[in-house]
Amino acid sequence: MKFLTYFLLILIIAYGGYSVYFYITDYKPINKKILGLKQENKTLTELVTKLKKKTNEKNDKETGNTYKKNIIGELSKVSTEENFEVRKAREGVEINLPGLRLFKPGEEKLSDEGLILLSKLGKILKNATKGEIRVEGHTDDTKIGGSLAKKFPTNWELSAARAVNVVRYLQEETGIAPERLVAVAYGQYKPLLPNDTEEHRQKNRRIVIVLEPPTEKVTTEKGNTAQKEQTENKEKKDLIEKGNNTGK
Repeated sequence: MKFLTYFLLILIIAYGGYSVYFYITDYKPINKKILGLKQENKTLTELVTKLKKKTNEKNDKETGNTYKKNIIGELSKVSTEENFEVRKAREGVEINLPGLRLFKPGEEKLSDEGLILLSKLGKILKNATKGEIRVEGHTDDTKIGGSLAKKFPTNWELSAARAVNVVRYLQEETGIAPERLVAVAYGQYKPLLPNDTEEHRQKNRRIVIVLEPPTEKVTTEKGNTAQKEQTENKEKKDLIEKGNNTGK
């Protein structure tokens, strides 16, 4: 009986020693490698993300420049005929339409001349661009008085109504998708020139149409996270299999 007890005790001690030996020689180094590879993978993932961001920014810039050039080319003939300004802007392309070409003084309803002008523009905008179209309403600083003040208490309301009517025309009459259209009211607060002469006030009364280049999101955060987890799991599995083969 004592012999059996001693024998079992020796086996337990031997097994414990082997476990410690295995932990030191096999498991601990493998676990250290796994942790090291995890950190390395994290660093590489961050580097790839930064490189993708730079590449996307470069592609967006090149796409934006090509877009601006093509749009301005499409609009140049109409802008020359109708005498309005088209120029490159930071956000895309800006079309500056004088207020008197679209509306009668103090009114938000499009004039006959304005309808003809927007009809020509709308045909080009529908086919030449797929990005967002922002319509901005601008006024001078002249206060609205008389009976008109009941309808438009301030220039905010007047500029908003004019921008909305342009947006509605582009959607309803030229067929531009409504989700691409945005109406913005600036009132008198973004003048081109100081409101110190009638000529300057006339230039400040305007509709600006901003054409933004189309943008596409190449990857999503969810997709990146899933890909990262798959890579980490595969590396961990490969390391464990390698450790098992080494133990054999």
